[in-house]
This record gives sequence, C-alpha cells and structure tokens, in this order.
Amino acid sequence: MRVRLRAADIDRVAFGCSPAHEALRSLHVLGAVKHHPLHISWALEARGRLDTALRQELDSFAFWCHGRPLNFRRTWRPADLRTWPDELAALRDAPIEHYAEQLLAGALEQHGRGRHVRLEEFLGDPDVQKQAISQVESQHPASVPVMRELIADPEQSRKRFVEFLSSYWDACLAPEWPSLERHLLADIERRGRAGWERGLVPMLEDLAPQLRIVEDGGEVVLSPRRRRADVPPLDLTLEEQDELVFVPSHFAWPRVAVVAGVEQWAGRKRQTVQITYALAEMQWQARPPVPPDDLLKLLRAAAHPTRLQILQLLAGRSRSTREIAELIGLTEAAISKHLKLLAAAGWAEPERHSYYVYYRLVRDSRVRLGDALKDLLG
Repeated sequence: MRVRLRAADIDRVAFGCSPAHEALRSLHVLGAVKHHPLHISWALEARGRLDTALRQELDSFAFWCHGRPLNFRRTWRPADLRTWPDELAALRDAPIEHYAEQLLAGALEQHGRGRHVRLEEFLGDPDVQKQAISQVESQHPASVPVMRELIADPEQSRKRFVEFLSSYWDACLAPEWPSLERHLLADIERRGRAGWERGLVPMLEDLAPQLRIVEDGGEVVLSPRRRRADVPPLDLTLEEQDELVFVPSHFAWPRVAVVAGVEQWAGRKRQTVQITYALAEMQWQARPPVPPDDLLKLLRAAAHPTRLQILQLLAGRSRSTREIAELIGLTEAAISKHLKLLAAAGWAEPERHSYYVYYRLVRDSRVRLGDALKDLLG
C-alpha cells in the first residue's frame, strides 16, 4: 500500500493507542510468535498464565490470531483514548455487523486482503458460507466451530469472544498495562512534538525503518520497503477530509501494519488510514549491537591458531621473527604477516636488535581486552 498526502497537511495526522488494540496485536503475537522473535519470552510467560479453559478458547479463535491481526476499527478508534472497560463495553454494544464482518473478512481473505462482505448478504448466501468454512478448516480446523457459531448466532459468537477477550486481558495484560500504556503515551508525545517542531517528513523518516518516505513536489508518499509479491499494490491519496492515524505498539516489531477504511463523516465519505508501528523502545531492542572497533581488532587478530601460538611464545619473552618461525614450523615470511596483524591490533610491538627484528607482547593489551569485554557484557 502506498499512501499519499501533502507535506503541509500535518493537521490531518493523528496519533493514538488503545488497550483493545494492544490486546488484539498481542493475541496475534501469541499465535505467530515465530515471526516475532523479540516476544518469544513474553509469549512463553503469557501462555504460562492461561488456564485450561482459556487455552481452549485461544485455540478456538486461533484462525483469526495467526494471520492478519483483528482490527475492529469501526468500534475501536485508537485516536479516541479510552479505558479497557470502556472499549470492552463498546465491542459488546456495537452493531453486530462491526464484530461479525471483521471475522468474515479474515475467513474470506485472499492474497493478503480481507474481502468485505455485509453480514446480511453473507447469511443469505450458502455458497459464501461454505467458502468461509472451507478456508478456516484448511488452515485451523479447531476454529471451524467458531465459524459455524458465527453463521448460526452472531450475537452468541460475539458474547463468547468478549468473554474470551476479557479473561485473556485479566490473565496476560492487565498486570503489565500501566507500564505498557506509559511507554505508548510517551512515544506519542515525543513523535507528536517532533512533527510540530521539525515538520511532517522528518517525523515520518524516524517512525519505522520498514517505511520508505519520499517527498516530491510538496507531496509525501509512504510505502513499504519490501512488498509481498502476491499482493497487488494499492494506492491511496488522502484528501482534505481524510485522516492518517499512527499507532505505536509493543507487539508490532518487526512489521508495520496498514489498515484503510472508509466511513461517513460530516455527511460525506472519509478515508482513514491507520499505520501501526513498533514502539521506539522495541525498535531500539531490535538493533544489533555494534562492538567497539578496538575490541574487534583485538579479537580478530587473536582469533587464529598460529597467532595464538605466537602470543603464547611472546608472553614468556621477546623473540625474533626467525626464532618464532623455527619454533612454530612456518616460514619467516608467513610469521611476519601474522606478527604485523598482531602489531596493528595492539597485541605486539616490534623492536630491532642488530640485524634481527624482535617482537614483544604489549602487556596492557590483556587489560584492554578485559575492560572492553566488561564494558560490552557488563
């Protein structure tokens, strides 16, 4: 998906977060944890908190957790900050179509895109019902009873899902939510301030490494750096009444999720594009560490059998290149190359005695290595 908007339209950009949004994304992580390596430890701990009944319900709804995360965007708008009880009540009281059609879109998804079918049309079309059941059965048979219940009694299906979500929240997220919410709000505040102070483009460039930001003629284009080959591109141009909402999440890395929808607003249609990105703290945790150059030089120079032999010999006393060559059984030319690498890294120093070049061990190199490892590993 490519999203276009004017660079001057920062007032159409909003940030938001919600406990419900995080609950749905965390369920996706539990179901597809192999794609979220940063969260493996969290997933193991969360699964340990589930009782037998909750595990069974998680498996029953797993079809809608393994793939694209559920997103009840018509019920839960991340830009509207609400408490968990309020959001749970909103899902319970919303038009049944808002719940059911989201599950139907997942069951009828093709090539990474959910197919929107109105609930009334779906319930009147046995062929589409069979298609949905078949697709669920082919991917996760344990979820077929949920699909059949959705067809037979959508209200009962929603009641079951709300009860499952409530129990899951209490077991896995409620203890952590105050801390999670604090980090989410801090991320929103920092990025919002950056947008107003530095402008839209600099703020977007710092948002997520998975997004490509291009500014051209006063227009900003957001697109993924990598695109799935089986998903045709979708271009969206945001107009004056449209909205772009950014949602930080603890459970997004290493992906960026984009959801677009159309709704009635002020008597006309409005496009809303919601982009979920990884919390800055999670992006920082995902960065590979960069060892200090000095430490790398010391380790690389010593990481060779012959050079380790040379260091052992020099630890006793200074020795000439010829002596080391004889003791190890290599030519002077070969030993000279190894000694120059050790000297460049700071392990050894040359000194001339008459016609011979001697090398001695730099005594503080061991201290430097130990200090560098201590700084790196703690």
